[in-house]
Amino acid sequence: MSAARLKAVVAGAGGLAAGELLRLLLGHPDIGEVLPLSASQAGRPAYEVHRALRHLKPLTFSDAGVEQAAAGADVVFLAVPHGQSMKVMRALLAAEPKLIIDLSADFRLKDVERFRAAYGEHSCFELAGKFCYGLPEANREALSRCRWIANPGCFATAAELLLLPLAAKKLLPEHIGVFAVTGSSGSGIQPKPGAHHPFRHANLYAYKLLAHQHEPEIAETLSAAAQTRLAPRLLAHSGPFVRGILATAFVEGKAFEEMDVAALYREYYAPHPFVTLLDEPPQAAEVAGTNHVHLHVAQQGGQVALSLALDNLVKGAAGQAIQNMNIARGLPETAGLEMAGSFPC
Repeated sequence: MSAARLKAVVAGAGGLAAGELLRLLLGHPDIGEVLPLSASQAGRPAYEVHRALRHLKPLTFSDAGVEQAAAGADVVFLAVPHGQSMKVMRALLAAEPKLIIDLSADFRLKDVERFRAAYGEHSCFELAGKFCYGLPEANREALSRCRWIANPGCFATAAELLLLPLAAKKLLPEHIGVFAVTGSSGSGIQPKPGAHHPFRHANLYAYKLLAHQHEPEIAETLSAAAQTRLAPRLLAHSGPFVRGILATAFVEGKAFEEMDVAALYREYYAPHPFVTLLDEPPQAAEVAGTNHVHLHVAQQGGQVALSLALDNLVKGAAGQAIQNMNIARGLPETAGLEMAGSFPC
């Protein structure tokens, strides 16, 4: 534990990923104060919105502006909708918190045209180049020196971790499809047709084919690892469960015939505490509520099938944000994140 415990501010604290942030921060050994900001929930106890917090340290939502709350903060988490972080970022930087971690998509991409195609116009894109992309399994060294971090998207985290070892060895084809299914919590806390129980239960459907907003993020990350242009496709699906992502991909080629791809993955992820290679395909429920990623490699000669499971709210959002905080603040990378799941869930 550090000598001085840290003050954390969570903006947009009424959302689902923010609820996970509050849960994890309240159990973190190096966090001394947590301030949840939510204008719509101001004055309410946090457990009334995030019911799992009832038995933890009491928190009350504040309507303080994030710029005001950030002054003197050790870390500010922006768990706000896409497009909101850019509106406050200049004022937030002027408040000089020691660390900013943005869970929105506003500062993930480095190519402004890709951003416009995926999300629309940006009011301060000149700041995007100063943000580190917060995927520790790709950028841990840079994150250890970074003070502005753009947390990855949940689908992007899954697809990137599924393919990074092959990209790093220049074994990925330019075009590859990643099939991924996510739970309804990925749609956020506000009711939407895509997350509404009568349409989600006992159902499975694809969406945003050839147009998913996480595709350019995946392409940037894998292209940087491979040092060449890659154009992966994300085949996104909505599943009849609340949390989790299951992602699969298939590659083939003569290069794989003389190599042990599972051994390549074990070597790549050996330094990374939250990625575990299994001897059997993973199940989404076995990592629910945790920051762990379970990965499997099946190989038959030159044909390779990859599968991966993670929790979209934890490793895909709040847990990864705290993992990034730990690295950037010089804390043990696993601090506050070593919980086991509850299988079956």
